[in-house]
Amino acid sequence: MAQKLKGKSAVVTGGGGGIGRGVALALAAEEAKVVVNDVGHDLDGSSLADKVVKEIKKSNGTAVANYDSVATMLGGENIIKTAINNFGRIDILVNCAGNFKSMRTIEMTENDWDSIIAVHLKGHFSCTKAAVLEMTRQKNGRIINISSRAAFSSPIPGVPPGSLAYSVAKAGILGFTMMLSGELKEYGITVNAILPSANTKLFPGTKPRGGDLPGSLSLEPDFVAPIIVYLATDEAQSVTGQFIYASGGDLCIYARPLQPHMFIRKTGKWTIDELGEVIPSLRLG
Repeated sequence: MAQKLKGKSAVVTGGGGGIGRGVALALAAEEAKVVVNDVGHDLDGSSLADKVVKEIKKSNGTAVANYDSVATMLGGENIIKTAINNFGRIDILVNCAGNFKSMRTIEMTENDWDSIIAVHLKGHFSCTKAAVLEMTRQKNGRIINISSRAAFSSPIPGVPPGSLAYSVAKAGILGFTMMLSGELKEYGITVNAILPSANTKLFPGTKPRGGDLPGSLSLEPDFVAPIIVYLATDEAQSVTGQFIYASGGDLCIYARPLQPHMFIRKTGKWTIDELGEVIPSLRLG
């Protein structure tokens, strides 16, 4: 049976563990040639990227490792160059690299903020900018971003705090996805965002994480990979600008943010008293 990604070249940032590892293995199983990017190391000092590359090669796949940080423009360029230099092109970019530190905003330092914004938001840009330069010439490409439901969630009483910087970065990635999907459509490049829920090193735990959705039946990170691989195929050419929740066997397509809820117009300038009567009726939830 022909594999769906035969002849394609893919980059997976943060591919050394968790969701990224599952995605790298799944792409390779469909015969994509994969750049596994990760800056991390195991407890024994060995490279996480190298370990995944060995797994792929053991299954007769093709892969190379890259150790650059997505948090700099040079790092992003080098990551994409690894694909070009080894495989001659870049067809698929999965922006999966991430970091996280649970803390309240009053405890957050400038370094904490900068680190999370740099890895998530700038990391998406640094790799995407380099990839798009190649993809626009090819008139084809797939970019899959990783966002989170934390982008628009409020703190829950009794639950450990999340991270303001993380939520801001993940909300930014949704805007990044929407803008870029429209901008690149004419070049045959699709851009989508996955909002996953899984048991990973950054977010350990196996208890169901429902929130606004039913609790997932499985938090195995490998369960997120199939939707990402599908979005990387030729069959998914018409799917772009979408926000897709994935966890276990669950999928949810989210409506775009900022959908109008209620619109009111008056002739002339509002008074403070008028707004005091109207605004409470506009609130949703």
